[in-house]
Parts: sequence; structure tokens; C-alpha cells
Amino acid sequence: MDAMDAVDLETLDTALLHDRVESKVVLRSDAIPGVLRRLHDDYFVLEHNASRLQGYRTEYFDSAGLRNYHEHHNQRRMRLKVRYRSYLSSCSTFFEVKRNVDGRTVKDRRRSRQPGGRLWHDDAEFFNGLTGWDPDLLVPSLTVDYERILLVKRDLTERVTIDLGMRFHGRGCATQAEALAICEFKQPAMDQHSPAMAAVQQRPRKFSKYCMGLASCDPSLKRNRFKQNFLALDSLGAPIVTEAVAA
Repeated sequence: MDAMDAVDLETLDTALLHDRVESKVVLRSDAIPGVLRRLHDDYFVLEHNASRLQGYRTEYFDSAGLRNYHEHHNQRRMRLKVRYRSYLSSCSTFFEVKRNVDGRTVKDRRRSRQPGGRLWHDDAEFFNGLTGWDPDLLVPSLTVDYERILLVKRDLTERVTIDLGMRFHGRGCATQAEALAICEFKQPAMDQHSPAMAAVQQRPRKFSKYCMGLASCDPSLKRNRFKQNFLALDSLGAPIVTEAVAA
């Protein structure tokens, strides 16, 4: 990663791709240095505050009955995620509404601040205007802490994120996946021949950090459709395991 050419936030913002196709690949974290070496000639890496590894905290909101979780599990064609994303290196937070619409991901966001026990008023109005949902139904459901490497293709047509060191906190439990790396490809249209997808040497799979994190924290949740992902992580040697139980 240190040998890759750097890009700054201002340049990166020209490749936000808020309306996009997303695909994910799961790897062991010790495979990432080899992947980055193969991408040296085709991608820039984000460098911010002299660091190429950025700390993130994502705090999800859902209904008390976890409507968003269950709609994802049941493969509803139109579903959403509601979250506050904090960029720890820049001390900035955005409120985001991420919608899956017939296989495409559409993300709307606004600058905000770290959440309390409910949506801030302006964020609640923003959410209601996008979805028609009553924002008072939303409560904190899961917190995910991780570090991210962010790559952008040199022609700014593709972003690749690599998430590492994931820790999940929710449902009175904490879990972690220290050996896991999640590579996510954000493209205007699916391109399985992009240099990044070729470099990981794995087929994409459906994988939601939100759903896998919740299911790992609360095994009583319906999780049939996620069983193959849990088995894949075990086989990979990168399982999600219980870290601690809240008192």
C-alpha cells in the first residue's frame, strides 16, 4: 500500500458514485498486501492526515422489530439501511440513507453529528422526505467499528473499499472478525473484468456487514439466508466470534 500513488479527499469526491452497483468479496486480511501489489498500476489510495488506513464508526438505526434487517433477509427488492457514519480521522459525521432499488444502490446523505438515542430532528425530516417512513420508529440497532483502505481507479470510474478489524456491538453483545477483510466494488455498472475484481481472485458474494453483525450478536434472529456466509467465513479461517457480553 505504501508504494501506491496517493489521492486526496477533494479528488476522491469526484468519484462518489452515489448511484451504483455494489459487489463484495470476502478474504482473509493477510491476503490484502498481495491484492494491493497487483493494483499498484491501476488505482490510487486515499491518504488523509498522513494515513492510508482510516478509522470508521457506523451506527445503524432500525425499527424495534428490525424491519430493515428482516427485509434484507427476505430479499425484498426495495430495502434500505439507515445509519450515521463517522470518519474518525477527520472528526466528521454524515447521516446516510442507503436504498437498494432493483439491484442498484442509491445513497443519500447529509452532514450531521454523532447520534444519540434517536435521529436528530433535521436528519429525521430528511429521512421522512426520502422514504415516507415515520422516523420516530427508528432506534439504535448496531454499531460497527473498523478500519478502511479506500482505492479509486485512476480514471475515477470505480471505487474499492477494503474493511479490516471489524467489531460489532448490538443486542447486548459484542463480536469481532479480526482475520476478515471485506472488499467492496462500487461501479456505475457491473464490470467483473475490472483490475480490482481480477486481483482478488474470488467470486463476489452477497454480504451485508449490518445483517451479519446483527446475526452474530443475536443468534436467535432469523438467519437462514446468511448461513452460507457464516460457513464461508469459518472455512476461510476468519469467523465472527463473540468478544464480550454486556453486563
